[in-house]
This record gives sequence, C-alpha cells and structure tokens, in this order.
Amino acid sequence: MPAIQFDVLIPDSAALQLQEVFEDAMRKLLDAGKLTAADVTHHHAPALYEGIEEGLREDRDDLYDAQVHRYVIRVEGQTGSVNQLAMVLSRFLTPQADLPQDALLLEQEQNYEVDAIYPWAVEIRR
Repeated sequence: MPAIQFDVLIPDSAALQLQEVFEDAMRKLLDAGKLTAADVTHHHAPALYEGIEEGLREDRDDLYDAQVHRYVIRVEGQTGSVNQLAMVLSRFLTPQADLPQDALLLEQEQNYEVDAIYPWAVEIRR
C-alpha cells in the first residue's frame, strides 16, 4: 500500500486538527470511489532525516514553540497518481496563490509565492 508521508512543523494544539482534516479528506475520497482503502496515522516527534527540522524552521520564528509531527497517509486503489494526491493534500498546508492572468506578470512568479501555513516536507513511500 503506497504511503504519503508529511512531516509538518505545527504547534501541538493544531496537530490533531490537521489529522482530522486528512482523515476527512480520505473519507470523502473513499465515498466518491476515488480510493478503495485509506488510513491516516499521526506520530508526534518522529525520527527525522538530518536537516529536515532545520529546513522547516528556517525563517519561521513565529513557530518557535511548534514541533515536527508526521502524518502517514496510506492509500489503495487510487484513480490518479499518488504524487498527484500528495499535491492535492498539500493544499491543506499551503494555500493556493492568487496568480494574475497577465503572462508578463507571471514571469515574476516569486512575487506571488504564498508561505505555507505550516512548513512541511513530503515523501512518497511505496
């Protein structure tokens, strides 16, 4: 069963809410027939690869009291790719940027970048 692993720098007070958001999304996908099985697990203070936590904390002084939480979302029977599903789920962590219609303005795409609500890293495990 493929798994989408999100490591998220998030305050403990919001960590369970995020788990519920992921679980609700999985229920909706199951009900819509987009998955045949799904499971969400939440790990507080997981063992991380070197540099992950430092990278998540970079330039985020507002999250000084946050911890890294891991969410592992196992899916089966998805109608699209697991990578595509991971990017859809990442929208819960980083809002969609409001992009201009003008192609010339889009050349300066860094002007329209949106910070993540909670910094995250993702890994697809098969």
